Amino acid sequence: MLTLFLCALLAAAPPAPMSLKAGAAEPGEEVSLTVNGIAVPARSEAGIYLFGKLSVSSHPLRALLLRSTDGGAHWSEVLPAEEHSEVLFVRFMGCQGRALVGWSTEGPGRLTLFASSDCGATWRRRGRLPKAIWSEWPEQMAWKDGQQGTVWLTDANEENAPVRAIATKDGGRTWSNLEQPPRVPPPEPNLEARGSTGVRWKVTPEERTLRVERQENGASLEVRVLLPVSWRREGKTLVPAG
Repeated sequence: MLTLFLCALLAAAPPAPMSLKAGAAEPGEEVSLTVNGIAVPARSEAGIYLFGKLSVSSHPLRALLLRSTDGGAHWSEVLPAEEHSEVLFVRFMGCQGRALVGWSTEGPGRLTLFASSDCGATWRRRGRLPKAIWSEWPEQMAWKDGQQGTVWLTDANEENAPVRAIATKDGGRTWSNLEQPPRVPPPEPNLEARGSTGVRWKVTPEERTLRVERQENGASLEVRVLLPVSWRREGKTLVPAG
């Protein structure tokens, strides 16, 4: 009877707000979750996205792209493993998604574009972005549609370095320099976003959690979930560190 009771209790327990793969994390290491931004596509079926990285004390473990399809209550990883990197930008054009990932261990490195054609359910590596020098780093990314996009780059090691722009017409498979590049778009709020219906989303980093909030027009902010910042390995997954 006790066994049946415990099984019923576990079956009735609500699912965890987030599932994370252990990946390259070592037992005993503290893994930190960092969110660089939030993206809210216009198509509601695409869900909501948090993007950034998982890190240990010495380096980033891997780029992180989290998706929620239930209004921010639960989140799951959707990006293939890209170690020593972080997600820098996420953009959606309808159900066409683009995520720019940068190597960020011991300085700026390679840039990889990931693409989704199914409203963010699955993502595939589309290709590498050409860099004039190793220390170039993206300032901004913009897309007209699923095929035409622009990325603005600057030398992260040089103060007031000129901006270089590269463009693609085939969804990110190939890139070319723009001799007369358009101006860099103004920066978007990193941890705030507004959906097509006017709903505002906000991520607030705290000492031990990331607070994800939702605000309807004219209403108060509603806490949708509190995500732990610190994690540890347990088997093949990461669990909150306590």
